[in-house]
Amino acid sequence: MSTQDTVQADAAEHGSAPVTVRLSPEEIRKAQFLASRDHRTRAGFIRVMYLRGLASYEKELETATA
Repeated sequence: MSTQDTVQADAAEHGSAPVTVRLSPEEIRKAQFLASRDHRTRAGFIRVMYLRGLASYEKELETATA
């Protein structure tokens, strides 16, 4: 495990930690536009989208294994 991984794992256990996500320029523009429309920061908007996507993915897994 790299030093960065160790630092992020420790931060994740004790609160939030920054995560790097690679997006295309168009994806960044769209995220910025939608974030400002929702009165959020771009990072806050991306976090909300991640959480929504995660919930949807977990629901798909539940139905696939049921």
